[in-house]
Amino acid sequence: MFVTAAVFAGLAYQSWATLDAGAPAPVVRELWVQVVLASLVTLGLVALALPVRRAGHVLWRAAQFGALVALGVAVSALNSAARLADTPLLLVALLVALFAIVTNIALWSTSVRRWCSS
Repeated sequence: MFVTAAVFAGLAYQSWATLDAGAPAPVVRELWVQVVLASLVTLGLVALALPVRRAGHVLWRAAQFGALVALGVAVSALNSAARLADTPLLLVALLVALFAIVTNIALWSTSVRRWCSS
């Protein structure tokens, strides 16, 4: 989850760089929302990664919910990059989506649940 958080920080940076380079007016608001959401997901993943190993039921479910939110933000980033036809943003969004999928598989996998409950 720490690596996924770092990738989401990269998404926030790339979205900010796209805004700084002069994004078209219709997508400025969407990019600002993406910067904020990617930053919040980064903070959430870091905060939820710490207690997962010894997590109680509530913290475990919170980590799973955070991973699902991260996946939603990744899909939104892919949509934004496709609408902008911005190759660097698209590459970062693909990387974010890959790491979000891996994080979700890890958190929802039965073997990981068994490992955390031991």
